[in-house]
Amino acid sequence: MGVIRYVDVPAKVSAALKADEAHVPVRGTVGGVPVVTTMVSRGNGAHRMAIHGNIRKKLHVDAGGVVEIAIERDRESREPVLPRAMVLALGQSPRAQAVFRGMTVAMRRQILRYLDQAKQQATLERRVASFVRRLEKMPPKKKSAKAER
Repeated sequence: MGVIRYVDVPAKVSAALKADEAHVPVRGTVGGVPVVTTMVSRGNGAHRMAIHGNIRKKLHVDAGGVVEIAIERDRESREPVLPRAMVLALGQSPRAQAVFRGMTVAMRRQILRYLDQAKQQATLERRVASFVRRLEKMPPKKKSAKAER
């Protein structure tokens, strides 16, 4: 699909992983290269798994290539560790905290990658303050019926 390369995971593998949700965290190897990723639903109980460019380059494979994949369900938390400045800022804004917690773990990790690129504490604090102001303007996500169960 586009520039992203996927492997269709057979429905029996999805079933063996008890993968009955749309996004399933997995870890394992692709051609012997360690991978931590998320399978996404492709319908009818089956999933697909993106093969990241860095892995394809290491293995010298592309669309149509054949690689051995070994995966298992990843039960480890993927929640990012917040910098102290972010913890303090979110603690002062329940609305921003609710919006941030309503984001996917992947989105929260991406935001923290941006914040962690700050080389100086003052830069980090400015980025955090700006980001919290933006969060305060966003509507919180509504929980799905499945999430409330």
